[in-house]
Amino acid sequence: MSANVESMFYVREAPWHGLGIRVEHALTANEALSAAGLDWSVIQKSIQTEDLSEIPGYKPNIRAADQRLLGVVSDRYKIVQNHEAFAFADELLGEGVPFKTAGSLQNGKKIWLLAKLHLRSMSLPGTTYLRIWCSQIVMTETVALKSQ
Repeated sequence: MSANVESMFYVREAPWHGLGIRVEHALTANEALSAAGLDWSVIQKSIQTEDLSEIPGYKPNIRAADQRLLGVVSDRYKIVQNHEAFAFADELLGEGVPFKTAGSLQNGKKIWLLAKLHLRSMSLPGTTYLRIWCSQIVMTETVALKSQ
């Protein structure tokens, strides 16, 4: 089974497919963007037929660095750049939250990031310290959040 990984980083323990760049500690948002190979932007252009007639209502999302087609979307679609998604995670979760892994699948069509978050700590009778963690936050090209 193919992992379909284009680029990624991981902290210490290699994923099942063995792909990606190993780092020794969790990274900041800017470090994660670079290590994961996600420091690229997306542009939109018009779609044209062979006779250069524009096709209304649709635009291709294209990776600016290599002109790779990422997908075709309606003209209402608003691009969220990778750096904006990571900044959103920092804003949502608190700046300085360490990212454990991030990367790109399917030649840049899907991106993800994962951070293990310390949400709160409390003392309970019979315990000295309890930590509550959000095990992951996942962001894809649709900027959907999933907490488990």
